[in-house]
Amino acid sequence: MASKTIQVSLPGELNGYIQRMVNGGPYQDESEVVREALRRMETAELADELKQFERAFAGGRNRSETEEDVQRIEAAVRATRKR
Repeated sequence: MASKTIQVSLPGELNGYIQRMVNGGPYQDESEVVREALRRMETAELADELKQFERAFAGGRNRSETEEDVQRIEAAVRATRKR
């Protein structure tokens, strides 16, 4: 995957946190801290989407799907795609 350099402005407290993670933590540089934070955000978002789908399908294991089930699932998919 190709890398792209971007510039980000951070308030002092976030910059201080990143510096602490580099100076005394497991990260070698600021970019590594930000990449890890973004990976965690993506993981949390995907977990939330999975929960939404599980709720949309809840109760459908031992019965035929109804039109209401289909509409609820379609609404969950639309809501997820709007993000």
